[in-house]
Amino acid sequence: MAITDKIYLKNHRQLVSQMETSFPKSAFSGATMDILYQGEGLSKLDDATRDRVLDFAEDFLDCDCEASPHCGCPERKFVRYLLELREQGLGPDAIVDVMGDDYLLYAYPGDILSFLDSSVRTLEAAGQLADVDGQAEQSSQLRQLRENLVR
Repeated sequence: MAITDKIYLKNHRQLVSQMETSFPKSAFSGATMDILYQGEGLSKLDDATRDRVLDFAEDFLDCDCEASPHCGCPERKFVRYLLELREQGLGPDAIVDVMGDDYLLYAYPGDILSFLDSSVRTLEAAGQLADVDGQAEQSSQLRQLRENLVR
């Protein structure tokens, strides 16, 4: 299961109440993205919530794909966001706090930790494969990325 399947709307009940419609709690669910980030439902939200929802849409849903926002770009951008937070030295608890402050999203710190651990292991494996394939420069870049995550 992808980490984006474990990212939830922090104030889901409040959002459902304000928008007067039901939608899944998962931030990256197709129905959630359709209802929350498109259309006139945004006008029903209070100003502070609308600002955070618009920040999320601007940062993660902005792409030129025909299938947007169901093209996979939002999920890839969000994964990059999580990795950048880790590279800044934040641990799982702090990452959860920041994404809550930035976008009114939450996840369980254990899920974030598992994602980060998996990312480190994937970078290690990719670096080893690059070594075997004689791709020294690629291997070096992958090792540096890994080091940025484990600091």
